[in-house]
Amino acid sequence: MNKNNQCEHTLANGITYLLIGGGIGATLALLFAPKRGSELRHDIADVSRKGYDATLEKASSLQHRSADLLRSTKEEVTNLYNLASNKLGHAAEVAEDVALAATGTLANSIDRMQNESAPPPKQPVNSRKGSDIV
Repeated sequence: MNKNNQCEHTLANGITYLLIGGGIGATLALLFAPKRGSELRHDIADVSRKGYDATLEKASSLQHRSADLLRSTKEEVTNLYNLASNKLGHAAEVAEDVALAATGTLANSIDRMQNESAPPPKQPVNSRKGSDIV
């Protein structure tokens, strides 16, 4: 996209320089042409008017193209922002699910370890001796 903007900028500069060069060339050609003063002034006025009109048309065209480019850039940025926001939201949900699953697994493992390492329950002690049975 940056290369496209650079290409359009170079093209606009080239056209601008072409118009300026053409205007200077036309003015010099009129100044050195063998014409009467009134004809020469009329021709210079025509060339100036045409150059001015062409410049206005080019400026208007560039304004419309710039507005279109700005609008499409805003749309692309909005779409990219929405996509990133959705992906980030989904990633947060997945991370929460993983954390909850890991917490549950850890709690189960701790319970199991505590149950395995607990001493066996004591047997009730009987005070009677074998000789007491008659």
